[in-house]
Amino acid sequence: MSLKKLTPEEELDFLKEIHGTDDYAKLFNVLKEGFSLLQTRAQMLLGLATICLTITGFSGPRMAQSNVYSRFLIGFGLIFVLFSVMALVAGPLRLRWMTAWRAADIEQTLILHLRQRNLRTTFYRVAMVLLMIGLTGYLLSLIFYLLSVE
Repeated sequence: MSLKKLTPEEELDFLKEIHGTDDYAKLFNVLKEGFSLLQTRAQMLLGLATICLTITGFSGPRMAQSNVYSRFLIGFGLIFVLFSVMALVAGPLRLRWMTAWRAADIEQTLILHLRQRNLRTTFYRVAMVLLMIGLTGYLLSLIFYLLSVE
């Protein structure tokens, strides 16, 4: 047996199967918890990006002056860290109140919120990959810096 990726419509049916078909308050809370978890994880990535940018402010100029590889890689890394922050701000960290948006009925509203959660999750994953690329560039810059120090 394998797991199947569900569409938002199928996921809503599955959630109704788990929590009951008429308990929309519980279903709404399940979605709210998902958004909260995504927000918390996005803040963690933002914290990592902030640490990288702060450290670069102190040691970056020295690393960049050491050799051409460090200079290129620190710039490369910082660009990807910045792209990561942009993806976080555009996706999971974008503030949008669930109760301020409504479709024709409660089921369509829940489906649209599931789609919004999935979109924000995609932005989170993209931000995570971009941050890992950026941190790799930064780490390689540090390695070249350390190899050049006498």
